[in-house]
Amino acid sequence: MSTTRRLSWRMMLTVEPVMFFYAFGFFMSMPIAQQYVYKRLSEARGFPYHFQQDDGDTGCGLKLNDTMKKLEKEVQTYASYVQLGIVMFSALPSIIITLFMGGWSDKVGRRPTLIVPVLGGVLDTAGVLIVMIFELPIYCLFVGAFLHGLCGYYTTIILACMSYIADTTDQTQIALRLSIIELIIFLGGMVAQLSSGLWIEKLGFTPPFWFILGCHVTSLLYAVFIVPESRLESTVERGKLFSLDNFKSSWRVYREASGFRKRNLVILTASVGITDIAVMSTSSVMNLYTLHSPLCFTPEYVGYFSAFRQFMHGAGGVTAIKAFGMCLADVNVARIALLSYLGFLVMLGFSETLLLVFLSPIVGIFGGAGPPVIRAMMSKIVSSDDQGSLFSAVSSVEMLCTLVGTAMLNSLYPKSLKFNAPGFVLFLAGIFLLLPFAFTFCLKDHSMFKKKGLMVNKASEYERITDNEEEKEPYSPSSSGDVSEDSPIIPAC
Repeated sequence: MSTTRRLSWRMMLTVEPVMFFYAFGFFMSMPIAQQYVYKRLSEARGFPYHFQQDDGDTGCGLKLNDTMKKLEKEVQTYASYVQLGIVMFSALPSIIITLFMGGWSDKVGRRPTLIVPVLGGVLDTAGVLIVMIFELPIYCLFVGAFLHGLCGYYTTIILACMSYIADTTDQTQIALRLSIIELIIFLGGMVAQLSSGLWIEKLGFTPPFWFILGCHVTSLLYAVFIVPESRLESTVERGKLFSLDNFKSSWRVYREASGFRKRNLVILTASVGITDIAVMSTSSVMNLYTLHSPLCFTPEYVGYFSAFRQFMHGAGGVTAIKAFGMCLADVNVARIALLSYLGFLVMLGFSETLLLVFLSPIVGIFGGAGPPVIRAMMSKIVSSDDQGSLFSAVSSVEMLCTLVGTAMLNSLYPKSLKFNAPGFVLFLAGIFLLLPFAFTFCLKDHSMFKKKGLMVNKASEYERITDNEEEKEPYSPSSSGDVSEDSPIIPAC
């Protein structure tokens, strides 16, 4: 039985705008910053970075003599290593910070874990602008990346959003809601990267970063002043952020799980981490791959491809979860997603024409469903009090795998150029996807992924009570674990 009252826009739009503007700025900064580094390195070594803009679709590589080809490899190699440094300076501190953030958010609420990483994005963008305006050495970009990492980086905001949704969503809808968040991220990235090339060609590199700064500031203001809290602050203990208990709570979820629950948690965590190697770690390599001959994309086409890829994976992921979820179990949806993304990587690695490059995301259309489905399966295994701890551990594992994958792929990419096989790293990333696909056949007791819980969330204008269909027990206001009538937390969706 459920009773509802009027929903306000503030209750329906919670973390979504924060995630959209953060993702917009985050994904827009990636290709622009990378191409800025590419431009600076090209100028330093005398490589004509802009020669391909007047080229047709016949392959700009035909215009390169041996000297230019050697310079191109040098620029690509150094650009790959600089990108690796940026990722390391942001990812390493974020892995540690996130392990504390999860348990802390279970005690003090989710909003702080939303606000801090967005603030880091503001500081990082400001640092990039300073480097561009004053033409400081490229390696000064590492300072902004490190500050962003200390604030939690992308890892912590994903943790915050996943925990927030787990707090406010019926368990039967968690996979769909997480996929919608993924779609919002992809849409933000799509619009950002679609316009990034036009920004560069029309206005240069500095103006788009002022716009990116505006996106992060908008996200920060929304998180501070509009997003309601989804979880009551603990009255038992007011935890400090850098508390050993917060660190331990991230792994207590795994330690205290027993039987098949522990087995499934470990398998799913490993699966989502390895999947991130193929999904997240390949982003910078893909940009370099499309800039390399014979493709030689202009900044405009780099943006178009990135946007199209983001859109296909985001929209396809939501479609797969909604359509396949009606007739297939979550684990089968995850398998379809993994194979779809594998097909995308293989096809892209063989692509030598503009048409094939843009057809490859269509092959991987369902690839975006993998991570949200796997995270939703994990969320159903643990209690509502451990969602933050679970996702902090998961986010840290994901970022660690992304870091390792980025280091490995960006180190192998320059070596693959010596053999004129730039697509090798994409094939390697595709091979990694076979591991989580195989892991899904090791899961036991699939009934735990169908668990339906009783969710009660109240706010001043709305109340929704969802009965547990398995227990068939009526809701009682005095039952333990319920929140008070004057609770500020938001309703279930």
